[in-house]
Amino acid sequence: MSEPPTNPLHAASPWQAFAHRVLFDYPPPARRAWLLITAAGAAALVWAAWELMTTPQTGSVPLGLALALVAVASSLSIPLPRSSYSLSIGDVFVFGVLVTLGPAAAVLASGIDALAGTLRISKRLSSRLATPAASMAAMAVCAAAFEVARRLLVGQGLGVEAATVAALALVSLVPFALSLTMLMAMTSLKRGEPLVPARWLLDSSWMAAIYVASALIAGLVHLQSQRFGGTPLLVSALSAIVIMLLLRMAVLRQEAERQRQDAELSQAQRDALLSHQRFEAAFSHAAIGMVVVRPDGRMLQVNDAFCELLQRERDELLEQPFEALLSPSELPLLQDRAQAARLSHDDAFTTEIQVTRRDGQTRWVAVHCSRYEDPDGGGPCLIFQWHDVTSRHLAESRLSHIAYHDDLTGLANRHGFHERLKAAAECARHEPQRGFAVLYLDLDRFKLVNDSLGHGAGNELLREVAARLRGVVRPGDLVARLGGDEFAILVDMPGELQAPLQLARRVIEELSRPAVLLATEVVPGVSIGVTASDVGNRSADEIMRDADLAMYEAKAAGRGRVVRFDRSMHDKVAEKLALETDLRRAIAQGQLAVQYQPIYQLEPRRLAGFEALARWQHPQRGAISPAVFIALAEESGCIEALTDWVIDQSMAQLVRWQSGRSDLQHLGMHVNICSRDLARVSLAPHVRQVLQRHQAAPGSLTLELTETVLMGRLESALRTMDSLRAGGVRFSVDDFGTGYSSLSYLARLPINSLKIDRSFVAALHEGRQSLEIVRAMLTLGRALGHKVIAEGIETPAQLATLRQLGVHEGQGYLLGRPMDAGAVTALLEVADAGERDASGMRP
Repeated sequence: MSEPPTNPLHAASPWQAFAHRVLFDYPPPARRAWLLITAAGAAALVWAAWELMTTPQTGSVPLGLALALVAVASSLSIPLPRSSYSLSIGDVFVFGVLVTLGPAAAVLASGIDALAGTLRISKRLSSRLATPAASMAAMAVCAAAFEVARRLLVGQGLGVEAATVAALALVSLVPFALSLTMLMAMTSLKRGEPLVPARWLLDSSWMAAIYVASALIAGLVHLQSQRFGGTPLLVSALSAIVIMLLLRMAVLRQEAERQRQDAELSQAQRDALLSHQRFEAAFSHAAIGMVVVRPDGRMLQVNDAFCELLQRERDELLEQPFEALLSPSELPLLQDRAQAARLSHDDAFTTEIQVTRRDGQTRWVAVHCSRYEDPDGGGPCLIFQWHDVTSRHLAESRLSHIAYHDDLTGLANRHGFHERLKAAAECARHEPQRGFAVLYLDLDRFKLVNDSLGHGAGNELLREVAARLRGVVRPGDLVARLGGDEFAILVDMPGELQAPLQLARRVIEELSRPAVLLATEVVPGVSIGVTASDVGNRSADEIMRDADLAMYEAKAAGRGRVVRFDRSMHDKVAEKLALETDLRRAIAQGQLAVQYQPIYQLEPRRLAGFEALARWQHPQRGAISPAVFIALAEESGCIEALTDWVIDQSMAQLVRWQSGRSDLQHLGMHVNICSRDLARVSLAPHVRQVLQRHQAAPGSLTLELTETVLMGRLESALRTMDSLRAGGVRFSVDDFGTGYSSLSYLARLPINSLKIDRSFVAALHEGRQSLEIVRAMLTLGRALGHKVIAEGIETPAQLATLRQLGVHEGQGYLLGRPMDAGAVTALLEVADAGERDASGMRP
């Protein structure tokens, strides 16, 4: 609504002041029209008031009641939905006043009705004055016309009641037409629009119908009142007001509900618009490629990232078949899954495919597909999201190669071999004719090469072995390095086991050829265990286990052999495990025994000490060979406990023998230890604690080690040996001459004695070569300041030769077999008695 100017000029007259304040937005023609309408209404009002005051027929009470009812009925209008108009029964009451109380009362009623309606829709004083004025002026004309028409109709012979109703119907459009024309003309002048009365009347024809209906209703009610009196008229009026009130309440409630629904709909539409805008923004500016595909398979919409990924223009892609972007190998699976996704929201899927760009480059793409309803009603579309994952695939390929291949040799590793083996086992389970075999390889004496020539040479040997294995196998066979010096070959075996066995023999032959490492010739050598799928359904782990068992049987049989797995090996393993359990229990409960083999000084012959040898008398199995249970102890990890026990038992026994015998204080005790013993940090503290607890003489304990043990862990061996030597412990190299000794190593180690291996002693008289070897060993020992001890002396000739060569000490069955502590005690007593007898015979 327009507002008056904030700084009005002082008006020259009251009219100009009023016009400036109230009619500020009315141009002069519109002001004049407003003034004419208001003047006409005022004249009608004055006339009506004069008529009512001067006409005694109309009582004040009926008039007041009638005007009150008009005011109530007019204020109870029913707003028409989705329009600025409202429906009121005020016109019915106005026409009723006209036929009941006369023209003057009708003019007042019309003004009240128009004022009530104007108060609802406008706050302008100009409208609140002009609208009632136009209504009263129009009703004055209508009332006059009504009186003339009724008299004419009565004069034509109609009854008064019929003439009244007919006249009322005839003049019912007069107030509508006059008031509408006056007000619309004023409005048009105000807006500067042309005057078109015919159009105004046609556009408001529905209001004309209401006026006619209101006049007819009023006439009918008037007839009823003429027949039955005024009470029905009053009751009808009140009933109509009540009905209007109820209808108004219902319509207002419905309108409120409609407005609420419209608000929700508007909000939903706004949300949908925002969602669409967000989707458009997300679609267009997404970093990943996106494409919408119609039900007919053609691309409806693509974004910039999608075009960039394929290096294509948008126009090249739109309306083109989406399937044209896919390779023939990818198409069938993607078609099936896309069709499932189109039929159901729950069948969205993600996969990875390869696509070719314009430049011919192949890219890996992660594709996510889901259903998308076309807002235009085109049916269920599919929206594809493409994300370039080529870099990830390349990284995964590198990682996969690392995960499944051995860095040193380039062969498959244990994990890669296991995966292929699982696949082969599964295939053989469903198709038994597609058999396979596994060759499990372990290099013979590889550790010796590593220890003597170093890890670099060992690695070079592993690479050489890998190259030779590649050259031996067929193209479809898989060669793998399982770790360390263990290899495996997976062989397709369509027929019998002869082919894998022949391959195994070719491998042994190939690895029997020497390899030159650091100017040293080394023969790799290999032991092979073989198992095949014809043994029965087994898992990959079980197959590897069985091949490993066969390989250990090959090693036990003398190395450089091929052994085929059979189920009896499981029994051997079970027996071995049971024996291992018994051994642990025997060590823990002290069920083992120690025997002592004498060591003699050869010239002059004199008892120099003993070598402590562990013995095991199993309660069910009888005597167990030391070669069996000591190897088992090393393999199972209980050798350390066995070594500690032997040292403690033997030193305790030596001290008991020496107790009270000054002539036995020179005796020493030799105890064998292995590489695991030398590597552990607890060995030195344990030995010192044993020597201190038993109060053993310094230098009475000698620990014997092999050359391989010493050279395999030289630095750690030196630390442990230095710590033990500080406590008075001596060291001897056992089986000297059978390993790859280094003179520099022997010079660095704190060695006290060398024990010549029994194999050289046994061959002393079989050829001059063995004699010279022993002579060289003796010369080397003397040069290094080491005592030399000969093992395995079994004949008088061997003893005589060793004495002649100058060997310091010796042991063997000729000099004394291993015996228990009681036998040694008896031996010492006999030796003591002999010495006493000899001393008694002296002069």
